Amino acid sequence: MSVAAGGADLDGAAVEERIARLEHDWGDLDDPGNPLGAQQFMAADAERRLLPAAERLLDDFRLNAEFVPRELGGRLLRLDALARVMRSVFRRDASLGLGYGMSTYMAAAVVWAGGSAGQRRDTAELLLSGGRMACAYPEPAGGNDFLQNGFTTAPHGDGFLLDGRKEALNNASRAASLLLFAHPRGDAGGGPSAFLIGTPEPGTPGYRPLPRRSTVGLRGCLVNGLEFTGYPLTADQLLGPPHGAAELAARAFPVIRCVGPSMALGCADTALRTAVAFARSHRSRSRASLHTPRTRAALIDAFTDLLLCDALALVATRALHLLPREGPALSAVVKYLLPTVLNEMVYDLSIVLGSESYASRGPYAVFQKAARDLPMIGLGPVGSTASRAAIVTHLGRLPRLRAPGDEEVPAALFQPFGPELPGPRPEELTRPTDVDSLLGTLESTLWQASAADGGELEKALAGYATALDAELARFRRACADLANRRDGSPEVRGYALAERYALIVAGAACLGVRRHHSGSPDDFLAGPAWAVMVLSRILRRLDPGTPEPPRLGEERLLAELLHRFDDARSYDLYATLIGR
Repeated sequence: MSVAAGGADLDGAAVEERIARLEHDWGDLDDPGNPLGAQQFMAADAERRLLPAAERLLDDFRLNAEFVPRELGGRLLRLDALARVMRSVFRRDASLGLGYGMSTYMAAAVVWAGGSAGQRRDTAELLLSGGRMACAYPEPAGGNDFLQNGFTTAPHGDGFLLDGRKEALNNASRAASLLLFAHPRGDAGGGPSAFLIGTPEPGTPGYRPLPRRSTVGLRGCLVNGLEFTGYPLTADQLLGPPHGAAELAARAFPVIRCVGPSMALGCADTALRTAVAFARSHRSRSRASLHTPRTRAALIDAFTDLLLCDALALVATRALHLLPREGPALSAVVKYLLPTVLNEMVYDLSIVLGSESYASRGPYAVFQKAARDLPMIGLGPVGSTASRAAIVTHLGRLPRLRAPGDEEVPAALFQPFGPELPGPRPEELTRPTDVDSLLGTLESTLWQASAADGGELEKALAGYATALDAELARFRRACADLANRRDGSPEVRGYALAERYALIVAGAACLGVRRHHSGSPDDFLAGPAWAVMVLSRILRRLDPGTPEPPRLGEERLLAELLHRFDDARSYDLYATLIGR
């Protein structure tokens, strides 16, 4: 994709306008009279379907245009903007976000990464006309058994014969186009190939749709399987070169790993908002009241975790534009850490709601829906397990990566409302990097934090930044030790180090966002309180003996939390006005 000179500011304004329009059209999620309110979404969820009124709204909004690059007639220029638009959908219903949007984008992203000009054009036309797609990715070793099985192909004349089955595939029954990954049959050799085909009609010879599967979460998604037996494929249905699916996946997976979890922050936002509403409805003597330390701590920690996750997602998503060779490692960190943090966050909030966290009806029922939906978003071949394995592989290269100069790491990497971004360069995602920008710039960021004059919070921030740097030094020594040792099980030690690496990277991302804040000095993100609380959360995960943050930091975050609740603003970095 290309961005015209000076076009980013105009595009940024257009994105803000689209988000505001979509939020206005949704209306208030808590309004029982709203046909797009929580009660209606819960009723649709109980019936295991998507809310028709919500699908019509997204049809009118032309949501699919968000998935299509600008040069092909769509709106897609920046991946961070795509994630923000989709948060508005996930905030209402994760099933809608996945079933209407994310599943289609996961397939389309592979086409944008390596399809021919004709395949890209045809896919764009399909999406812009309202069509949907489904994708059957290959399952890596150690992936989720729930999604195991796949397809094989064998040469047949000028084309191929497709065999195999996929038991659980979202959107397969509604998709007009399928993206399939298939291994060569038997001892044919070579890697898997990718095929882009029109979805066969039921009854087509060699094709059989499998029954729908029920899921605990994401109940509204249509999850069913496909079976092919000697199904003929033509050569022009091949996506990319023969046996080139691994290269395609290497180009597309970093994008999907970043954008998907960033979208899902909308679901976690609703869980926190529901918990705040519950706490505010209770009088001071109630254990769930905001007057109780336990409730305040749970809400503050949840808000902190959302800011932590968004800072990491922001940096990793913008790195796909600005530092694409580092994109694969950062995207794996996002896909590994965000589901872990968000699921723990929702569990901790459930203690605030008590028995209401299980309610399927009433004003707080959306909480248990979010608690069911969020873990499901982490499944799949680009899920948390596969992403942790990708981090472990990256750790083997880490000792050889150099620290960049400050001029090599643009400030735009850390700015939520940042300036123009270059278009994505999928081919760069498969080329090795010799730099680790986030960890490499931690020293200069630490110097800036330590040199800042100020009061209690600034001093706390400097202390936490120093502690994070010390954790990084210990981590580097452990990586070197892992590379030198030949005994025991390096995979097990690597998995433990993967979590530490993810947390240190998240801390560096948050420090970078604070350092390069480009808004008003009076903005919430310009102050030290949120960064202090985020680093405290990260360091306590790395070392439970980390000192507690200053009470002033907790008070500042609680005040911001309640202000955003009263003002109907999102709990991410953007504080977006929602549902008005």
